[in-house]
Amino acid sequence: MVLRSDKYYEQLAAKAVQEAGIAEPPVPIAAVAEHLGIPIVRMDLPPWFTGALIYEDGMPAILLNGSKDKHIQDAGIGHLVGHILILLDDPAADYPRDRLDTHREADTISAALAVPDFMVADQAAKWFNDYRYLARLFGVSEKRMLDKMQGMGLIKSRGIVWDY
Repeated sequence: MVLRSDKYYEQLAAKAVQEAGIAEPPVPIAAVAEHLGIPIVRMDLPPWFTGALIYEDGMPAILLNGSKDKHIQDAGIGHLVGHILILLDDPAADYPRDRLDTHREADTISAALAVPDFMVADQAAKWFNDYRYLARLFGVSEKRMLDKMQGMGLIKSRGIVWDY
């Protein structure tokens, strides 16, 4: 298995969002799964369970706890779609995976599906880097949006970068 950076996995997520035809926030994570042909089966399950990849007629499906809050369901779908994207990206991979340690990478993809760089940069330019407004627009916390924008270099620790 080739070692890849977080940026690589973020780009993998951005590509999936763009291929699904999603150009405006908030990103409907379930639509990305649908575009990939991954059905989502929602059931009321025990509170400790969020989701899992299951197989239906030899193809992957997402089993999701429908009694969880929407943001938890979206994070679960994102994580599981992340596992599928990692699998699709590696032509030598087969399923069931021989690697069980891809959860960090799947979490990176999940986070990038919700707030893809290309979309954050576009919306930041439209809304003058107002991270509070962008957080509401993307449906994430203000801290998460601030951290994302700082990581992208749109906001510095001592103020906003005005490049337009």
